Amino acid sequence: MDCLKGIFPAEAPGNLLQFYADNGCSNAVINSTGPICARRNYFQFPEYACKESFFGGEPTFGQWVGYVVVLAFGLLFGGFTIFLVWLDQKVLKTENTSEWFNTAGRTIKTGLTASVIVSQWTWAATLLQSSNVAFKYGVSGPFWYASGATIQVLLFGILAILVKRRAPTCHTFLEIVRARWGTPAHVVFLFFAFLTNIIVTSMLILGGSAVVNALCGVPTDLASFLIPLGVIAYTMAGGLKATFVASYFNTAVILIALVIFAFKVYTGPGERVGSASAVWESLETVSRVEPVAKNKGGNLLTILSLNGFFFGLTNIVGNFGTVFVDQSYWQSAIAATPSASWRGYLLGGLCWFAIPFTLATSLGLAGNALSLPITPDEAGQGLVPPAVAQHLMGKGGAFLILLMLFMAVTSTGAAEQIAVSSLVAYDVYRAYIKPDCSGREVILISRYAICAFGLLMGVLGIILNHIGVSLGWLYLAMGNMIGSAVVPVAMALCWRKASGVAAIAGAVFGLIAAMCTWLIYSAVDRDSTTTTLFQSTGEDAHMLSGNLVAILSSAFITTVVSLIRPDDCDWETTTKQIPLIEEDPFAHYNADTEEQMMRAMKFILTWGVGLTFVLVVVWPVLAIPAGVFSKGYFTFWVAISITWGILACLAMLLLPLWEAKGAILGVLSNGKIVKWDAAEHAEKVAEAKEKALERSAEEGDGEDLDNDE
Repeated sequence: MDCLKGIFPAEAPGNLLQFYADNGCSNAVINSTGPICARRNYFQFPEYACKESFFGGEPTFGQWVGYVVVLAFGLLFGGFTIFLVWLDQKVLKTENTSEWFNTAGRTIKTGLTASVIVSQWTWAATLLQSSNVAFKYGVSGPFWYASGATIQVLLFGILAILVKRRAPTCHTFLEIVRARWGTPAHVVFLFFAFLTNIIVTSMLILGGSAVVNALCGVPTDLASFLIPLGVIAYTMAGGLKATFVASYFNTAVILIALVIFAFKVYTGPGERVGSASAVWESLETVSRVEPVAKNKGGNLLTILSLNGFFFGLTNIVGNFGTVFVDQSYWQSAIAATPSASWRGYLLGGLCWFAIPFTLATSLGLAGNALSLPITPDEAGQGLVPPAVAQHLMGKGGAFLILLMLFMAVTSTGAAEQIAVSSLVAYDVYRAYIKPDCSGREVILISRYAICAFGLLMGVLGIILNHIGVSLGWLYLAMGNMIGSAVVPVAMALCWRKASGVAAIAGAVFGLIAAMCTWLIYSAVDRDSTTTTLFQSTGEDAHMLSGNLVAILSSAFITTVVSLIRPDDCDWETTTKQIPLIEEDPFAHYNADTEEQMMRAMKFILTWGVGLTFVLVVVWPVLAIPAGVFSKGYFTFWVAISITWGILACLAMLLLPLWEAKGAILGVLSNGKIVKWDAAEHAEKVAEAKEKALERSAEEGDGEDLDNDE
């Protein structure tokens, strides 16, 4: 690692050059512009003397630990999940049909829906990349990561209600696209859907393999191939319900670990950390040694970071794509009960905010506060959290990060596998190969798809590692590739005048415009003698340009073409022409009246849009007058992050258990104690179905989201 240019300030403790000399380091040099060429490890931790990087190719654990976590623990966890699903079928008499396999019976309640959203949205990047941007930009990084990726989940709650009202029998969002706009649009958006699943799974593998390699020494290629295998078994066996059950435990472990790390950094014993005051003082010192480019005063303790703001905008656009165009989020909305769909997304989004915000405000900032010798390459691979955890808690901390990562990879990996299997089963096999397929065939095709996708993604992970694609680069680039599909997909349910031609034009030409803008800007705005074109594509401003062009040009094209050649959808094509394969009463059963659903729509519009405005406008604007945070303001900031993390942990641990108490009692009592009588419940379902059909015959449901004609 090259020396970091700059003069080591008089305020910093000790003499760094003397420290290097005392430890026999040959890599300490004199800088021509000052007394010393400053390096990381400014606070002279002896265990890092002369180290060129934090990990330096020396794993914390033996390879056997990596294999135990990735394979043995994965199989054990998968077996436990399959056992719970078996109990559900055996004791509570849940029937394993194709509808149940791919929609979990459409009976998931608010708590578990929220827990699943938190689990699915917690990628390897959430745990790793969020701390990387904290390491690069300071306090603005965790905030922009969290706010920029929370608002999509909050706003998706609007679509979660609309999918219940306007496409109650659908299994995938592409069935809605096909019913509204026909085969050409279906094929185009099928491409974007598969691309989204591939990008998300690739990030899981890149982040997971880098951490397993750094901590356990497992070869990166082998780790890339083994990671997807851990979730194939229980996803194939239990379908969506198994994924949801596993998600609860994954979320619980991640949030508990998050709270542990937050308290360790800000309340536990330790040099340079242990309180918000100590962390603030260390960050002030490090900011003087190593000023951050385009931050106010070069300081890490400010929201006024231009590159942090650029990252925030890129984050917002890219994550709209990975929510609105990812079948796994639609699948969660489809699987939920009508009332739980919007509540689950609202609660899940608010609880998920804590994971990148609290974790990165703790571990990410601590990486700088401790001045650990983490290289830019290590940070780009997502190794800031394991480095800080290992420094603060030894091997226990490193293993806790490894466990968190395993949970994140398995939960999101399972969600992506079941999402791809649904697309293959319903939008490829049923749509174009065998329209009259049976439920048994759908389950079989779904299982084949799960296995094939898991294996193929292992191979893709190996390829990406060899061509030098990092987790950070792919995270920022994803909006360039899928951002143009966001607005057309949302309009499929929100705007009756949106036409298929407009949707195709917006998605395709938006993608072309984004790629051209990104690549041309990267080629023109670079120093060809020191920077390759690939390196230039990773610059914040270059990434942002492509992301903005993708979503804005697509929105403009789709809107204009729809106004010129409007559709006239009455929603009958989506409510009545997406057939079930096997009877599912919950696809028709609506526990809420139409009036209640409309109230829910107004509520989610108010709170979803309102919270979005607060998170991306009000909060950062209120932080601007603070400039460089004072010690008191930073303490207040940290208190918010820790409190948010604790509340999220409690909500996600307790609410799903409370809502499932009937099923839990039923299992524990071998079916003798249940929350409802099955016959009575079936009678209510039939009665509600009949009323819903009568109301549908008497009244059309043709209004738009805003009731405009």
